Amino acid sequence: MARIIALLIVIFELIAIGGSYKKRGIGICTYYTQLSNMVCLISSLLLLIFGQKYPVSVIRYLSVCMLVMTFFVTTCILIPMGKSAKEMLFTGRSFILHLLCPILSTLSYIFAENHVRMIWTLLPVCVTLFYGLLMVYLNHLGKVDGPYPFFRIQNLGGKATALWMAGLLAFSTVISVIVGYRPAPKTDIKYIFVHGLAGWGSYDTQNEFFPYWGLSGGDVIRYLTNHGYDSYAASVDPTGSAWDRACELYAQLYGTRVDYGEEHSTRCGHDRYGEDFTGRALVENFGESEFVLIGHSFGGATIRLFSQILKEGFPEEIAYTDADDISDFFKGGNGDHLLALVTLAAPTNGTTAYDLYEDPNFDVSEISIPEEYEKNSDAVSNGTRSEDDGRVSYDHAAYDMHIDNALALNSTIKTFDDVYYFAAPFASTVTDANGNVIADPDHTEQIFMKGSIIMSEYTGSTAGGFILDESWQANDGLVNTISAGAPFGEPSENYKEGSALSPGIWYVFDTFRGDHMSPQGGLTKRVNVKPYYLQLCELLASL
Repeated sequence: MARIIALLIVIFELIAIGGSYKKRGIGICTYYTQLSNMVCLISSLLLLIFGQKYPVSVIRYLSVCMLVMTFFVTTCILIPMGKSAKEMLFTGRSFILHLLCPILSTLSYIFAENHVRMIWTLLPVCVTLFYGLLMVYLNHLGKVDGPYPFFRIQNLGGKATALWMAGLLAFSTVISVIVGYRPAPKTDIKYIFVHGLAGWGSYDTQNEFFPYWGLSGGDVIRYLTNHGYDSYAASVDPTGSAWDRACELYAQLYGTRVDYGEEHSTRCGHDRYGEDFTGRALVENFGESEFVLIGHSFGGATIRLFSQILKEGFPEEIAYTDADDISDFFKGGNGDHLLALVTLAAPTNGTTAYDLYEDPNFDVSEISIPEEYEKNSDAVSNGTRSEDDGRVSYDHAAYDMHIDNALALNSTIKTFDDVYYFAAPFASTVTDANGNVIADPDHTEQIFMKGSIIMSEYTGSTAGGFILDESWQANDGLVNTISAGAPFGEPSENYKEGSALSPGIWYVFDTFRGDHMSPQGGLTKRVNVKPYYLQLCELLASL
C-alpha cells in the first residue's frame, strides 16, 4: 500500500513542482512549501525504489513533518492574513502542494509505513529552524523579499520577527513529536513471526503491497510494533524443508550468511551457502533480548526445529565439519533467551491433505467436488509444489508435512523445560445433523474447499501404519485440527485464561473458527486478526 501511495505522490509532485519551476525557475527554492514537497518527492521516489529501508523511513518522516508544517502555515497563518482559501487550497498546483500531498503523505506514513525512532524528532525541527534563519538573514540583507510575511525583518523589526520564529519553531516541534510519536516498547521481548508454505516476509517485495501477516486487513507486524510489541516477519524458503528454513531464519536473525551445513548440503544435493544477511539482520542485536517464535502453518515446524538446533546444536554437523568451519548455529548453546514458542494452524503432526492421495484404499475420484472448487484449488497446489532443483525429495516442505515424516521429525525435537509452548488449532468444517463432518463454505476460502471436502471424508492409514480415524476429519482446509495441537506424546493441556502457566508444557488454545488463512487475516473471508495478535502478545509479555 505504501508504494502505491508513493507512486501517486510522485506523479502529483512532478506535475505541481514542474509547473512551479516553469513559472518561477530556481526561485521556488526560497519557498518552504516547494522545499517540503521536493523532499516529499525524493522520499517517495526512494520508497518506490528501495522499499521501507530505515534511511528511507527517516527521509519520509522529515518530509511528512515539513508538509504538515506547510499545511499549518497555509491554513492558520496565510489564509487568516488575507490569502484566498480557494486559491491556496483548492486551485491548481496549490491544491496539490498545500492539501493533497500533505494529506496523502501523512496518512501513508502513519498507517502504512514503518515509523522511525523518537531520536529523529529533532531533524525536521532543525531543518525548519535552518530554513527560517536563512530566510530572515537574506531578508535582512535585502536579497530576498519574504517569501512569507513573518520573515520580513526590515518591516517587522527584530523583536516581532523573533516572536514569529519562536512560535513557528514551537509548532514545528509539536508537529515532529506528534508525527514521530512511537510508544515505548511494553517489554524488551522480540516477537519473531515465521510464515508458512508458499509464504513471504519482510525481505520480500510483495510484503509491502500485501503483507503476509494481515493480508488485506493491514500489516499486523507494524500494528503490533506501534502498540509497543517489537515484531518482525522473517522470509524463509516458501517450499523448503524445515531444516533449510531453520538455517535461513538463523542467518536473518543473527545477520550472517545462510549456512545449510556441510553434512546436510552434501547429503541433500544443494549448495552449502545461501543468501548473505550480513549488515541487514532482521533484528538489531538479536542475541541480547528475550524472544518469542510464532509460526503459521509449516512455520510451526520451522520454529520448533530452529529452537532444537539453537539450543542443542546438531551432532551430525559437528562430527562432519571442521571445528573452525562450522556455523555457530549447529554448535548449539544459543537458545537461553527463547521465552516462548507459538504454532498457529500448524501441521505439527502432519496433514492428511498429503497422505490421503497415497492411500491405496482411498479413491479420491469417488468424491464429488463442485466445479468452482475444483478449479480454484489449483492455486493451493501450484503454490505449494516443490521445484525440481536437484535436491533430494526429502529436503522439501511437502515431505515434512506427510504424517509419518512429521512424526519422525517430532521425535528429534524436544519440548524444553525452560520454554513456554502454545498451539492454536483452527477449523472451518462443521458437523451436520447426522454427525458427519462437512466443509463450510461460509468460513472456508474457495481455494481450500476441495481439500476440506476430501479431508472431511477421509479415514485410513499412512504408509507407516498410523491409523487416521474420524478424529482427523475436522480441518481448516489444509491442516487437520487434531494435528495443529501439541506434538503427540508431549505434555499438554487445554489453555484456560487466567490459570497459572508453566514452561515445558504445551498449552492448546480453544479451536479458532476459521480456515487456514484466518491467522493471516483471510482473503475473501476476512478476519480482523489484529486484536487476536495483540491479546497473544499481551499474554506472552506477561510470562
